[in-house]
Amino acid sequence: MARILSFSLLFAAALTPGFARATATWCVHDSTELRQALADAATSPEDDDIRVREGVYVDDGAFAYISRNAASLSISGGWYSDGSGDCAQMRVDASRTVIDGGGVRQALRIYHMPPAGATQAASLSVANLSLRNGFGDPATFQRGGGLDMNSFSDAWTELHLDNLIVAGNDGYFAGGANLYAKNGSVRIAGSLFDANRASTSSSAQASISTNTIPGVAQNVVIAHSTFARGRCAELSGRGCGVRVGLVSGAHLDVLDSLFFDNAGTDLDIEGSIQLGDGSASADSSLVAHVGGSLPLDAQRVLAGDPRFVDAANGDFHLRDDSPFINLGLAAVPAYAFDVIDLDGSLRSRFGAADPGAYENQTWDFLFADGFER
Repeated sequence: MARILSFSLLFAAALTPGFARATATWCVHDSTELRQALADAATSPEDDDIRVREGVYVDDGAFAYISRNAASLSISGGWYSDGSGDCAQMRVDASRTVIDGGGVRQALRIYHMPPAGATQAASLSVANLSLRNGFGDPATFQRGGGLDMNSFSDAWTELHLDNLIVAGNDGYFAGGANLYAKNGSVRIAGSLFDANRASTSSSAQASISTNTIPGVAQNVVIAHSTFARGRCAELSGRGCGVRVGLVSGAHLDVLDSLFFDNAGTDLDIEGSIQLGDGSASADSSLVAHVGGSLPLDAQRVLAGDPRFVDAANGDFHLRDDSPFINLGLAAVPAYAFDVIDLDGSLRSRFGAADPGAYENQTWDFLFADGFER
């Protein structure tokens, strides 16, 4: 219990919108309450914190937050009561709180649309959830079967995806997640994207796009995450991993992450004819196949078989004989959760983290023969 308590306090504090404004909090128990909380938060002028209790949530329409307010939003799962109050504690285990699209609708949709000229900075955060079986209908060009998350604000807006499982989703484009910030930053951290599809298009796992305004640098961070088994039609030569659009002034950092068995390219990096080209770098990551118009400056490159426990059945923990253990050496900027992995276990066991969403918890320095590795 002590470990769950300490992790929950850390996680909850990090999720709270950090712009020193009043916050309205919801605790939801079922699909009806979740749908209503999203609708109420969309009209609230305050920052909003939606705490989703552990369970499975399925609706007859996509769970949607469509707001014209400039306020921040946090949606997080894993909440439960410990006797001191409802949604009093968070258990860090994304698998225990599932938003399910039922294979016929998008799982979660977030549209942030303040009036033109908005100046209030905001953050949109989704954390500690599983987004599964979402469907973005190709007939209506729906992007992001699992998560369609967009900020159209003129003011700086941060999009945060932390400790998520995004799996088994399909979409016209970016079956796992479609992420767009007109002016802001995007972070995917501590997350697993697995077996997402774009059956008629490309970029099965995710698409990330940010525009820019003069004098403001953009940042996209992918850290401590695993992207595996993406499948798509590979339309226009794009592959089935993650697509990132980088305009002039924008920079992508890929840190301590693993891309595995994605059809075509793992990472497609594109500039803009109208808005210029950004830049991209990777550190301590496995990115075997890179496409697009921009190069990837890679340091401490990981190569070869990660030796997952059971990749064919979706278990992407590193085995004890993985050559990648303790090779997650990159510094991760602006990432509050680098002390825990996707299971809620300690991220660094021997002074260095493992790359990917999960930290191996069974390997030790000493083998059975007594010799140190």
